Amino acid sequence: MRLNSIALRSVVAVIALSSLLVAAGCGGGSTAATQNVTTTTSPVTATLTASPSSIQAGQSTTLTWTTTNADTVIIDAIGPVAASGSQVVRPAQATKYTLTASGKGGSQQAIATVMVTALAPPPPPPPPPPPPKLNGVPRSSHVVLVIEENHMFTEVFPSGMPWLASKGSTYAFANNYHADTPGSALDYYWLSSGSGEPAFGCGGWGCPQPITSDNIFRELSAAGISWKLYAEGLPSVGYLGGDTGAYVERHNPAKWYSDVINSPSLQQNVVPFTQFAADLAANQLPAYSIIIPDVNHDAHDGTVGQADAWLQTNVAPLLSSPSFNAGGDGLLIVTFDECDGAVGACPEQVFTAVIGPKVKRGFQSNTPYKHENTLRTILDALGVTVYPGAASTAADMADFFQ
Repeated sequence: MRLNSIALRSVVAVIALSSLLVAAGCGGGSTAATQNVTTTTSPVTATLTASPSSIQAGQSTTLTWTTTNADTVIIDAIGPVAASGSQVVRPAQATKYTLTASGKGGSQQAIATVMVTALAPPPPPPPPPPPPKLNGVPRSSHVVLVIEENHMFTEVFPSGMPWLASKGSTYAFANNYHADTPGSALDYYWLSSGSGEPAFGCGGWGCPQPITSDNIFRELSAAGISWKLYAEGLPSVGYLGGDTGAYVERHNPAKWYSDVINSPSLQQNVVPFTQFAADLAANQLPAYSIIIPDVNHDAHDGTVGQADAWLQTNVAPLLSSPSFNAGGDGLLIVTFDECDGAVGACPEQVFTAVIGPKVKRGFQSNTPYKHENTLRTILDALGVTVYPGAASTAADMADFFQ
């Protein structure tokens, strides 16, 4: 019995010692040790795009964005938005959009710039087409007036000037056309301002003072319609001086009007006849051309045959230009200042041919016409409705046209 008692006490002692060791933290066993844990936070990412990135004012573009790990997302000029998404915007001017995404992993920005170009103004509406006729006269982009000298109707037609007579017969001519008064310069004024301008002391030789009356040069310039006077023998562009060689100033109507006298720019429209061929070849004829042959070629000093040959050589090429062929609208008028200004012993009936693709073919007009009728007809053909002098009450030569 004594041995069992001793053994029992030994076991109790071992158990007690083990308990003390456990309490003191000594030894192995299943007791867990304390550990340090580190938590990893993912960074914030952000993207922002604009499609398209360039627009015109008034157009729209779409902003598209994506973010990760963000708690708040803000786009300036818009405000808070979802973590990812898209939105249509319509900036009025170039705009930089900045997205800011924030979260536990920090913050991130993304930028998209939209360029805005000003919207081009709409083109002006095309002007309405010009009326096909004004007072019965078709509109023309090129009107040409040729003034010959000092021969009556019967000296020209039918055989005196065969080229001119044949063109009048093929197209049209006036059977009852009379000059306004003897005296060369005076009839040139009638063709330009609808008057012989007696108030300015004008005679067949010219005028002692500038003519301030309304005139075709003033009206065409005011309307922005181009014009040139092509004078054979004129020594230089803009020359407003006196006679030189076969050029005579009394046959140049432009030089007597104050509008041209006082305007260096309009003086540039008074050019030597040599410029006519160059302008015709370059398709640069003005809307209104006056052709003044010199006294050797206008039948004043030379013969009607010489005048006719000059027209055939120098004016006939005009009729081959596009304006005077099918589909064109050119208008050529050839007339005479008077029938015999030096003597005055004639009825003032002169030959006047009207030529162009919109002129009646083979037509002869018996209507009484004078130079103021031609002036009005020219203005109507060019679309000008202000008529100087007697042209304001004169009838158009509408019967010549188709």
